[in-house]
Amino acid sequence: MKKYELTENTKIVDDITLYQIRALIDIPQMYIKAGDLGGYIQSEHNLSHEGTCWVFGKAMVYGQARVSDNAKISGEAIVNGWGQVFGDADVYGKAHVFENAQVWGNACVSGLARVYGSARVYGSAKIFDTGSVSDEACVYSDAKVYGGAWVYGNAKVFDNTRVSNKSVLSGGNWVINPISILGSKHHVCHCDTDKIRVGCITRTFDEWLEQFEEIGRKNQYTDIQINEYKIYIDAIININKSR
Repeated sequence: MKKYELTENTKIVDDITLYQIRALIDIPQMYIKAGDLGGYIQSEHNLSHEGTCWVFGKAMVYGQARVSDNAKISGEAIVNGWGQVFGDADVYGKAHVFENAQVWGNACVSGLARVYGSARVYGSAKIFDTGSVSDEACVYSDAKVYGGAWVYGNAKVFDNTRVSNKSVLSGGNWVINPISILGSKHHVCHCDTDKIRVGCITRTFDEWLEQFEEIGRKNQYTDIQINEYKIYIDAIININKSR
């Protein structure tokens, strides 16, 4: 049985015609009654007729993207490309799930968050604010990514890890919160198993110990700032050794 139909209410996005949906049956789990209007999809491929999944309000699902099971897309969220949202996942606000990304389980993606590439977000993970997850990164369990943080590469973030404050994780298995320091000139973050990122420069622990002064001078650091960042680099390395 079909639970919705495509209406004549349309909008054009990326030269693609999207159709507003209308419920054909009651979906009490989503507080939807037959006749209620929903969000916009390109075709019935985008939203399964099985389960209680639904697209609400101004939300849009198009391309080869698929929403199924009991997932919910609402607000002004967008799911496109080959993105998949399923299970009991919730995508809302102005969040964007695209390319080959997948969100499932009880995961939530909200705010201005973005999940893309071949990223996977699942379990009870939450990506919100301006957090981003991309490439082949995985965020799961009860982990949270927010505050401008970016998880990419092959990084895995899980358990109760919190990634925030513009931290950038490019690899490694993170079961504890990454060290993040806001310096006087640039942000400093332990971004991989043996790497530190200062601003947009990433080096291994050994490379920083050997080249910190040279790198600082190339980036017009003062002597005081070079010493400041040497303290941060030493602290991250020493704390990492003690874990």
